[in-house]
Amino acid sequence: MSIIYSAPGRIALFGEHMDWMRGAVIPAAIEMRTFLKADLRKDMFTEVYSYNPFTTYDKFYSNNPEPLRNGGDLMYVRAVYKAYNMIIGIPQPLTLRFMKSNELSGKGLKDLPVKKGLSSSAAISVVTAAAIDLTKIFLENRISEISLEKRKLYAKIAYIAERRLLGINCGQMDQYITSIGGLLYIDTSIEPAKPYTLKCKTNLPLVIGDTNQPKDTEKILAWLGKRFREKESKIMIGREEIMNIIEEARRELDKENPNIYRIGELMNLNQYYLDKFLMVSSNCPISPNNLDKLINAALDAGALGAKLTGSGGGGSMIALTLPGDERKVANAIKKIGGIPYITRVSRSGIRVELFK
Repeated sequence: MSIIYSAPGRIALFGEHMDWMRGAVIPAAIEMRTFLKADLRKDMFTEVYSYNPFTTYDKFYSNNPEPLRNGGDLMYVRAVYKAYNMIIGIPQPLTLRFMKSNELSGKGLKDLPVKKGLSSSAAISVVTAAAIDLTKIFLENRISEISLEKRKLYAKIAYIAERRLLGINCGQMDQYITSIGGLLYIDTSIEPAKPYTLKCKTNLPLVIGDTNQPKDTEKILAWLGKRFREKESKIMIGREEIMNIIEEARRELDKENPNIYRIGELMNLNQYYLDKFLMVSSNCPISPNNLDKLINAALDAGALGAKLTGSGGGGSMIALTLPGDERKVANAIKKIGGIPYITRVSRSGIRVELFK
């Protein structure tokens, strides 16, 4: 008997990089997911299978996954096992297999692209933490509900795995939104972070535009971290202004029916500071890219707001549109060489797709 779990990707409506700068962020989970099948084992090992072009196989002692980076692309799994052992206890040995949506019978399931600024690493990490903690319990009791407290725990484990064990200069945003889901305001000034579900009930039509350009997130975060530690004036001004934008966006999105036009305006303003002050859009010296071309194409096609999402330096942008304009904006992005995805906010974070 197996369990198949999934965890969503995320977009940052507001506040890229503010989490590791100890500010607040407003992310949304999206209905593009990472799928993981888990089976119990009776020995001391965990085996992990994936698919090309990523590391396709790894095997390690469940209670001692060192050295962590020997896992290649699957290093996040090893790191989560170690973090779980530090926080909770010896992890359950499992056979894990990352799957594609076409292997499942559910309709409307979409795969989460990897290394596109949509938080695929956090999705891998939180879904692994859930599988370690829940698989034996779920198989014995045939239940599949995951409490909010458990979701916060898996976010904490995933954050420790990425930040402290792998040394990635990430914040807490990605882990909390992929674990909890929905549309959140997250105070990341403390550990563990404090997530708050915003009251917005209005549909937010979203189009993701993938530049189809690789980005080196670790290198970009290291570069930004150095500038921040040195209190470079540009990055400090950008941080202050972006945090002001986040607070205004929070007040608007905490209404059941927010002003979607104002949300778009604030997205554009957020992008201005990401571009001119943090310098992580097309002018990123670490990784020049086509983000601005996609953003401008979306705005020219009628998007209310458009900005990069993720670390920048490549990867993806997002556009907020009026209902019914999604296809028009997607076509504009595609016309200039981007890969568009029309998506929506996912109200669920980690979930059980099926017992098999």
